[in-house]
Amino acid sequence: MAVVLDCAALAPSVHNTQPWQMRTDGDLIELRADRSRQLGYLDPTGRQLHVSCGAAIEFGYLAARSTGRECAVSLLPDPSDPDLLAVLWLGDNRAPTPTERDLAEAIALRYTDRGPYSDRAVPDDVIADIARRAAELDVWTRTLDEAAERRTLISVLYDAEQAEAADPRYANELAEWTGTEGHVGLPADSIASRWPADRVSQVPLRDFSGHAEHPSPNGQADEPPPTVERDLLLMFGTAVDERGSWLAAGRALGWALLRAASVGVSAQPLGPAIDLPVERARLRYELGLVGFPQFVLRMGYGQDRPRTRRQH
Repeated sequence: MAVVLDCAALAPSVHNTQPWQMRTDGDLIELRADRSRQLGYLDPTGRQLHVSCGAAIEFGYLAARSTGRECAVSLLPDPSDPDLLAVLWLGDNRAPTPTERDLAEAIALRYTDRGPYSDRAVPDDVIADIARRAAELDVWTRTLDEAAERRTLISVLYDAEQAEAADPRYANELAEWTGTEGHVGLPADSIASRWPADRVSQVPLRDFSGHAEHPSPNGQADEPPPTVERDLLLMFGTAVDERGSWLAAGRALGWALLRAASVGVSAQPLGPAIDLPVERARLRYELGLVGFPQFVLRMGYGQDRPRTRRQH
């Protein structure tokens, strides 16, 4: 049981807040929301808390399966207890599938790589597997391949981060959860920029200084323009926008990150696009989405990065 809890705790979470509490009772694991770790500015509805906890649920599920046990998951099992987000029951012995074993092994390898990625394409079968698992969880995925789609995302990311940077509440919250030295939050070495001067991302990546400043794809007037990196952009969404769908999106995200990590593919969340309701609504409208965007990732083959710390 301890290995299941340890693996679940390695799940990604918004600003590494790890907004969950887990307890065991025999073969049962309860995962509860830790509201003290909910972001007041970026997550007023608790949506990102639920997505984060959904990823922890999926990590725990895969860890349980890797031990050779059945694992049943019940989301939001008690309407009278809204902070009880999930119950996992470990059942009879059943050998894990090769995929379940591979993904469980990838839990210790996965990390958020905020640096440059190579031009090597993410394999089509990886994206197909992610879409298939997401569909099992009632989550849809969409790769943003078309130039117009990518321009829309770039515009939303830019405008969202500019709006956030103009609000002192954002700066205060960012300062609270970055540059930390404990077991939660984002340590300085995990968010330090390691991009070379001659390479920039096509999409603006979150500036953890809170100033929304990014290098220009056009470069300096007296220098050649830098190489613009065009990574795979993958969106996760749901048909409805409520707590159960947020948890399901988190489970799909968790599975996707592990499937990618199992073949050496890195990922980074593009948070500003889905941080606040107004930008999510704009993304939905301008991309003509049938449903609600819940998460966006950039994916590719990157370099090793320091990992964020975890509670014990």
